[in-house]
Amino acid sequence: MFVQRLFAPFVLVASVLGAPAAVDLEARQSCSSLKLVHVAGTTEIGLGIVGTPLSVALASAIPGTTTQSITYDTSAEYAVTVAAGAAIVASYISTQSALCPNQRYVLSGYSKGALVLHSTTLSSSLKAKVRAVLVFGDPARNINQPWPINSPSVDLAPRDGSSSSQNIASFCNFSDLFCYPLGVSLPAHLAYA
Repeated sequence: MFVQRLFAPFVLVASVLGAPAAVDLEARQSCSSLKLVHVAGTTEIGLGIVGTPLSVALASAIPGTTTQSITYDTSAEYAVTVAAGAAIVASYISTQSALCPNQRYVLSGYSKGALVLHSTTLSSSLKAKVRAVLVFGDPARNINQPWPINSPSVDLAPRDGSSSSQNIASFCNFSDLFCYPLGVSLPAHLAYA
């Protein structure tokens, strides 16, 4: 009995001191090899009309894939909120990369979310972890904008097939008001799901 009382505090201290290591181990064990990071469009919340079916399709194609939607101000303002959204994306990927150093990313953005991705600045080491960027209804599609990926190679017609060297797919529906040259159709912009 005396021995149990003597060792009980040591067991308690060891379990408390070991807790952070156990939490870290649990976090590392729950890291997926691939994570979809989606940025929704104007007025959307969560994964929105594009991110939800994309998440399901990617998880089906690559089992174990997890998804994170970026929470940012999706109101119809395109300067301050886009910059703030880009900072949130960069911070999330940096933090997540520290927690899950072997995790790789697919970044996706719909409409305003695509603008956020264009404005996202990542270090070269974080860009190396981005496997692909997918944008839908990108208002900056026809403007030479930066991408948060190393050696960007943009496929402007991904529905027609792409090469293995292309790591960015820019989807634009015919006549989409925001991405198609001389586009006039809002329904086309809302039809990426």
